[in-house]
Amino acid sequence: MDRIDVTIQDIEEAVPVVQKVARRTPTIPLEGPEGEVWLKLENLQRLGVFKIRGAWNRISRLTQEERRRGVTTLSSGNHGRAVAWSARRLGLRCVIRVPEGAAPQKLAAIRAEAAEVIPIPRSELVRVHEDETWRAWPETYLPPFAHPLMIAGNGTAGLEIAEDVTSAKTVLVPVGGGGLATGIAIAVKARLPSAKVIGVQPEGAASLPTALKTGRGFHLERPETIADGIGVGLMLPTMVELLKRNLDGCLLVSDEEIRAAMRSLALDAKVVAEPAGAASFAGWSRHHETLESPVVAVVSGGNVDPALLSAVLK
Repeated sequence: MDRIDVTIQDIEEAVPVVQKVARRTPTIPLEGPEGEVWLKLENLQRLGVFKIRGAWNRISRLTQEERRRGVTTLSSGNHGRAVAWSARRLGLRCVIRVPEGAAPQKLAAIRAEAAEVIPIPRSELVRVHEDETWRAWPETYLPPFAHPLMIAGNGTAGLEIAEDVTSAKTVLVPVGGGGLATGIAIAVKARLPSAKVIGVQPEGAASLPTALKTGRGFHLERPETIADGIGVGLMLPTMVELLKRNLDGCLLVSDEEIRAAMRSLALDAKVVAEPAGAASFAGWSRHHETLESPVVAVVSGGNVDPALLSAVLK
């Protein structure tokens, strides 16, 4: 897999592209017993998640030949829907390959964007990324995180954070494959050199700590977490290199802490967050005494199953 390089200039160039479809989401303060934390509300983004930033920045710059072939990706959730939405707006054929057993409501959301859905065995998921078996697919492949244009598009959220909280010292970002955390880290550190950007992962899908320690890609055989949006359990070597260069560490949170964070966000801030989106707030709640303030927690998405949200709020 080729080396990935992303600069602040790449992110700045992405701004006018991303602004054509993405909202400039607010960053709001929340005061509670543990102190004050700022929330970057990407749950209010178009489609309810940050993914449209990177997906549009990538898909809108395809060559004519790439467009002719149509587009595809591997995702059962937010990334797949963002790619399908973008493809539909550009009139492109779109195929979303999804892991077998994906949630029916997520597949329905993807199909609503006129995309074809093709299930693939879960045993093939790692091979798609690590062995690049996607190269055999006829469509143009749009990876969920390991692409410079995807990362640069995501990084536009970091520029907004730096504009909204100019005194920020710590930014907490949920980490799945690392595309959001890398983009935000590059942007924030270019604008706020003294700030630290720290990734947050669920304990049951903690691929990042090992990857950062060894400097190599890492794959968890059976990640288990309520936060399926960041529960991939996979760190690609190219992303590890980027994350080691740009992140200042990683915090882990339990599923119970994520549930508590979802509840607190809903009741105290009136913010609906999916488990992955609540992970950064959970990280602040657990580790706030060791984090330099002001702290910004990125609420990366709000596409939560109503039944789960109801159970969390009981």
